[in-house]
Amino acid sequence: MGEKAATNEVIDRLVGTLDDENSRVRRRAWDVLGNMGEKAATSEVINRLVGALGAKDSYVRSRACNALVQMGEKAATSEVINRLVSALGDENPDVRSKACDALGKMGKTSATSEVINRLVSALGDEDFNVRRRACDALGKMGEKAATGEVINRLMSTLDDEDSWIRRRACDVLGNMGEKAATSEVINRLVSTLDDEDSWVRRRACDVLGNMGEKAATSEVINRLVSALDGKDSHVRSSVCDALVQMGEKAATSEVINRLVCTLGDEDPDIRRRACEALGTS
Repeated sequence: MGEKAATNEVIDRLVGTLDDENSRVRRRAWDVLGNMGEKAATSEVINRLVGALGAKDSYVRSRACNALVQMGEKAATSEVINRLVSALGDENPDVRSKACDALGKMGKTSATSEVINRLVSALGDEDFNVRRRACDALGKMGEKAATGEVINRLMSTLDDEDSWIRRRACDVLGNMGEKAATSEVINRLVSTLDDEDSWVRRRACDVLGNMGEKAATSEVINRLVSALDGKDSHVRSSVCDALVQMGEKAATSEVINRLVCTLGDEDPDIRRRACEALGTS
């Protein structure tokens, strides 16, 4: 029934059902309130969610976090944010990951120094899913999360054993804009061009490209040129795009010669991108 059922009367009745003697009924009531999203984000529901974050049942704690994810900024009161920060230390990894999700969904509203510091700590969580969600949450906070400590921790995260997390760390650094475009970050991204995972290499190329002329050092350009010899066509394509974004600073004779050779690439998309790169050189 979806949104059609999200009337005040239905919401009030579901809130009453949160006290049902049967745990399965209580769980389903949390699920439904969560799925109703912002429509169910009344002060009474939010207060009940805050209380549920301290429930003995880890499933209820998890579903309460999930409901707050669906409600987003409408539920972003200081009390809720503080309670979610506490949930980052929950014994259950699913609760911790959902707490990261909820804080991320609240975006810049929740981006206090305390929240950011706790999310940075969560990047070292033993559970890979928590690390993933913490990375995503920091990414959604954008430049507000671009402190020196966060940037340093993200650079360390580029060595995470999980390739998905390494990929997201690249994305988050890219989303932080000029604050993250330091020589140290650029050098770290250059090293990431050797990552065993092609998606991580692609993301590193994309971020270096988005940094434009700031990243257009001779070392970066040389490494990008070398990456044009890689086996993965998507990486080669991302390299061409990065060179386009670096503009005239990348227009060395070596780069131009290499792009001319790339016009013979087996992949038509790469040949097209090489043309574009030559057009901006």
